[in-house]
Amino acid sequence: MSSVSDKGLVVGFYENSEELTKEAQELNTKTNGHILKSIQLSDTKGKLGDTLVLYDITPEVPRLAVVGLGKKSDVPSGDYEKFENVRRVIGSGVKSLKAKGASEITIDSTLGDVRSISEGAHLSKFKFDFKTKKADATPEKNVNIALSDASLEASPEWSTGKVYADAQNFARMLMETPANLMTPSIFVSTVQDKFKDLVASGKVEIVVRDEAWVLEQKMGMFYGVAKGSDEPLKFLEIHYKGAADATKPPVVYVGKGVTFDSGGISIKPSAGMGLMRGDMGGAATTVSAIYGAASVGLPLNMIVLTPLCENMPSGKATKPGDVVYAMNGKSVEVDNTDAEGRLILGDALVYAHTFNPTTIVDVATLTGAIDVALGQHFAGAFAATDCLWKQIEQSGNTAGERMWRMPLAQEYRKQMDSKYADIVNAGGRSGGSCSAAMFLKEFVTVDRWAHLDIAGVMYSNEDGAYLKRGMTGKPVRTLIELAREISKQ
Repeated sequence: MSSVSDKGLVVGFYENSEELTKEAQELNTKTNGHILKSIQLSDTKGKLGDTLVLYDITPEVPRLAVVGLGKKSDVPSGDYEKFENVRRVIGSGVKSLKAKGASEITIDSTLGDVRSISEGAHLSKFKFDFKTKKADATPEKNVNIALSDASLEASPEWSTGKVYADAQNFARMLMETPANLMTPSIFVSTVQDKFKDLVASGKVEIVVRDEAWVLEQKMGMFYGVAKGSDEPLKFLEIHYKGAADATKPPVVYVGKGVTFDSGGISIKPSAGMGLMRGDMGGAATTVSAIYGAASVGLPLNMIVLTPLCENMPSGKATKPGDVVYAMNGKSVEVDNTDAEGRLILGDALVYAHTFNPTTIVDVATLTGAIDVALGQHFAGAFAATDCLWKQIEQSGNTAGERMWRMPLAQEYRKQMDSKYADIVNAGGRSGGSCSAAMFLKEFVTVDRWAHLDIAGVMYSNEDGAYLKRGMTGKPVRTLIELAREISKQ
């Protein structure tokens, strides 16, 4: 049981007005207008996310975060603003109270829709580092989140938001962990531990493949990348059967799992190379997405495939100019060993077709070109059908993880022509993310396929309202939401 000093409450007020949310208004009445007076005396204007922390309001409320809600007359332009504004408000309030020592935080239930409140609160709790603590240091307390209307905590919306946030936080942890502590083998064991309850329940099956299986499947592109490292490769499969008909064709997500990318023989510059611990962001987000889908019980069959390896230079490594053979038999010239993600994904995409999928979506930190094009605020979506694009766009807007449709045009395929092989793995700087997508398309035959290039959104250089600086775990919530949309078909 917490002491009073652990407690905090998040409430809201509108910009340039004296209108408060329900809990704030009740406190203002109890304290003879103290809340409004404090706001007026401060420089807090009520713009979205502006936060003012007040103390010793009542014996039950030792800390109060009053968060700006913007102008009440400003109607959200769509689902993105509608839900994202709530997450930002909640994240701002929770983070400000955490910074002031609160560990039992209650949120005014009238601040927005319950699922967005839950997502914003639980995503803002995330903390992950390897800092050691002094022997006499006070142990850090876990932060517990509650709603002022306790009955809403039993709602599906609250629990769904919590699962979505937990799934994304799992991806953030996987991506933040240094590469020496997150090898392909450790990645697999970490996922197995996370999924143990789902596996025990019979909802999920996990299959781990090794090098012998990869060679048996003739995955020459994947093996060509992996063989340069002393760390053994892994090919991870996660199967979730949530549909009433267990034989119904599945949705397949394929995630790039390069647990560290040095560039191989085409080695990267040293500046910023440490961020390449997150080059398995595609694998991290897809395994987290199927965790979320299974945890909320989405009614669909779903498979996640993640080829896991390191891309390292050595005497065993693939060299520029080498030719490897894909699982579908195509010959591939490796012009640039730092264009390795498309190689391991290509073989995984071919394998994905063996499950007779209705839809395939691959997710990868694939190109620096997408970061140049879109920056850190939109992921690039290459969708083969308009219908699938609309589902991806809507899912991203609902989740607060925006997508921008990029062209899948045959002209970009010409950049991948090789003098010696069926295709080359690098097509030059011009339109780099587009030519990379066309490379992947060579290994896809289903109509409903999309490639999400998340290299730009992998890492945030600044603290946000509910996501701190670091690996973002995007687009986990979009992927779960997309699975939800597809399950309605």
